[in-house]
Amino acid sequence: MGWAGLAALVLLVSGCETDSWMDPSTLGRNETVPSVMPIIDSISIIEGDGGTKLATDVVRPPDLKPEIREYVIGPGDTLLVTVYELRIPGVDDQQQRRVTETGDVRLAIIGPIKAAGRSPSQLERDIAQKLDQDNKLRDATVTVQLLDSRQNTYSVFTQSSQGGTRSGTYIIPKPDFRLIEALTIAGGIPGRTRRVHIIRQAALDASVTGDFSDTEGEGGGVDLPPAPDDPSNLLEGIDEGLDNSGPGEDRPAPPTGVDSSLDEPSDQGQWVYVDGKWVRVQGPGGGSSAAGSDEEDDEQLAELSKLVTQRIIEIPFQKLKEGDMRYNIVIRPGDVISVPDPNAGFVYVMGAINRPGAYTIPGEQELTLYRLVASAGGLSGLAWPERVDLVRQLNDSEQAIVRLDLRAIAAGTEPDIYLKQNDIINIGTSGVAVPLAIFRNGLRMTYGFGFVLDRNFDNEFFNDDI
Repeated sequence: MGWAGLAALVLLVSGCETDSWMDPSTLGRNETVPSVMPIIDSISIIEGDGGTKLATDVVRPPDLKPEIREYVIGPGDTLLVTVYELRIPGVDDQQQRRVTETGDVRLAIIGPIKAAGRSPSQLERDIAQKLDQDNKLRDATVTVQLLDSRQNTYSVFTQSSQGGTRSGTYIIPKPDFRLIEALTIAGGIPGRTRRVHIIRQAALDASVTGDFSDTEGEGGGVDLPPAPDDPSNLLEGIDEGLDNSGPGEDRPAPPTGVDSSLDEPSDQGQWVYVDGKWVRVQGPGGGSSAAGSDEEDDEQLAELSKLVTQRIIEIPFQKLKEGDMRYNIVIRPGDVISVPDPNAGFVYVMGAINRPGAYTIPGEQELTLYRLVASAGGLSGLAWPERVDLVRQLNDSEQAIVRLDLRAIAAGTEPDIYLKQNDIINIGTSGVAVPLAIFRNGLRMTYGFGFVLDRNFDNEFFNDDI
């Protein structure tokens, strides 16, 4: 019957369920039974647990409860202080003052008085007490009115070119002020946004800020109102290791070298070109690492943990947009709403692909390896799906290369992977791919009826004299 007839018979018997014949670049599962596989976000063999992402927290029940308490005055606030009969009998004496950077307000006749950290009612009592102690006015009637508040604010941080969202600082008008309202005031966010992060800072104590003001002396110290019993505002163990000692010899010195230790120390050594090849040497400049550097780094990180105490709340915005109000948390003073860029950057594909080049990542966790291959027109005829290299940048000075099996991903036996900014995909080939392509292209199959006319026929068909 011949090879062509045999191939035709095989195709006829198997029907459409047969994969492409001798073409390794053809992908697909081609099975009738469904397959469910996860899509992974990071590759643990090169990125560890989650790569370089900061740890995020989920929404907790206290995040949905508003805090109803009196406003706490801070630097930059504008106050209107009214004292009845301070200078003229029967007349209200009004003084408009801005709280200084040191937290004081200077009032005529009364003098300087501490305002930061006090509520308006507490400041009223402090002013009346100071007037009585200085024998200037007994049983004074004092009113403190807040004209311009700078403490009940939240910030929105996003890319300037991102839809209608406007970065800036906004006022929190009420205690029950929630995420949807905050984003609406900021102009909304693009519809492709999958998640929003709320960065919530926790308060630092006096041993870190260096503020050891007298809390019970004259003039009223920094007597903060009791913090709400809200465990969601603080990370677990935030106060661990903080020294609450007062001024004196036991007071810890302010942390030093903070700016120089913000960047992660590099213990990967340095690459130098020696004898025609790249060689890794230990320590900066080719020398060995200094002794005790690990201990010094641990100490610096311990100091930084006192200076930066935050909680990052991750909000699945698509669920919130669809009406799931469990994620519509209360925005608290000092919160920073971080809206990621819907166009995360570029990925690059090269090798045995029909349309190599740079492709835009349309949104966070949207473009996968399999989707990128489909966007690039599929694999070329010389591709070998088992040989796909992913080059991923780990930090500013290091990248990793890992082998992926695109055929297994397409067949549903291995999970697909989300691509990240600056990823490079190199579709490999094999020494067998070229002979297979030549053999495939050399085979031809004809069907029906035809007639071939050549010079073997009578010469009257090929008369050179014509």
